[in-house]
Amino acid sequence: MTLNSAIYTGAVRHRRYQPEPHSFSYSLYMLALDLDELPVLEQQSRWFALERFAPLSFRRRDYLGDEHIPLKQAVLEEVIRLGGDDNGLERVMMLGQVRCFGLYFSPVNLFFCYRDNQARYVLAEVHNTPWNERHCYLVDLEHPEATDKAFHVSPFMGMNMQYHWRISPPAKRALVHIENRNPELLFDATLALRRHTFDELALKTALRQWPVMTLTVVRGIYWQALKLFLKRIPYHSHP
Repeated sequence: MTLNSAIYTGAVRHRRYQPEPHSFSYSLYMLALDLDELPVLEQQSRWFALERFAPLSFRRRDYLGDEHIPLKQAVLEEVIRLGGDDNGLERVMMLGQVRCFGLYFSPVNLFFCYRDNQARYVLAEVHNTPWNERHCYLVDLEHPEATDKAFHVSPFMGMNMQYHWRISPPAKRALVHIENRNPELLFDATLALRRHTFDELALKTALRQWPVMTLTVVRGIYWQALKLFLKRIPYHSHP
């Protein structure tokens, strides 16, 4: 069968402009999972499983909402709570991370909600570390608007700013570009990815290049935090 689900590889880049310039980029992979296809995905590869241990495993409790209801339902309920219209939203695609050898952390999971095969909304589920909290932002892809920052993520970034979004939904490529402004440009982050078929070879190749993606992400966060500390970037306590 032809799957909407896929694996995406590429890079993420962060650039800080004030009060001191700082930038970095690193390569990564992310899984794009059509939430209606979850029951058949573990049949595609021995490297992927649902609710059990595997090199890559999806566990419902790692994501937003009540773990006892399907993730797709929880996403659509959150879309409504944040002011979106779920009428006709028939498909939800998650672009994010799953557990890697039992370990899970994902700075952001992006849930693309489709109407008539067009991505209508993105629900961005953001996590922070070390507080292990989560918050969701809703982006209307037909009429994207700046979003007030409402969630503390980095202790080296204040709260008084807005997010400006530019998003290309997953296709042959995927792009997510976010700018933090107040009103001048303070920071931007870009995620640029290329699609690969969700199959045994693609998953095995990704695991060979990034053996434990979770540790790669967490290590990168703390390494860059140390660099910012040494640059004496102002520290912002959790509000």
